[in-house]
Amino acid sequence: MTKLRSACVGAAVLGIAGPAASAPAEDAVPPSRSIWVAPTYQVLLSDAFEPSSRHGVGAGLAYEFHISPTFNLGLSLAYRLYPGERATQQLGYGTILKHFFSARWSSSDDGVYPYLDYGLLLQQTFVQGRTGNAVSHDTRLGGGALIRSWGVPLFIGLAAHYSRLDHFEIESQWVPYLDVQLGWVQPF
Repeated sequence: MTKLRSACVGAAVLGIAGPAASAPAEDAVPPSRSIWVAPTYQVLLSDAFEPSSRHGVGAGLAYEFHISPTFNLGLSLAYRLYPGERATQQLGYGTILKHFFSARWSSSDDGVYPYLDYGLLLQQTFVQGRTGNAVSHDTRLGGGALIRSWGVPLFIGLAAHYSRLDHFEIESQWVPYLDVQLGWVQPF
């Protein structure tokens, strides 16, 4: 009996058995931040950058703070290139508000988690052959889904953007565009 008691005490001390070793995963601290990285594709819905192409490519990055289990506040940075006879480049930055419909999105091992987002952004536009740049606001309304089914957390997003651009000596004009992202997210 003494040997059995000694073995149980030894196992408990080493963490091999007992309540401490079988602590539920619910005690784990949920992630408080996340990084979102994606290549992007844009389609301009106006001819504001003619003779540049209406189709652009780029990259996006967001650093998000998890304000609650279903709400993120993020800082966003994006680069876009519209090639063509006179290439147009844009640098976008600002804040993103993201709402998930499930609190499990950041810690689950499997599933699809939809979200809606809203962005208040600025963008700087650089046109080939022109000195200087133009600055405009960029309002974003989007949605997407985080997919945690293949071992790597991926996301796909679609957003509609509205901008009003005072572009050098050209009269103020609206610049709407659609933005598609397919990327990777890492909560931590």
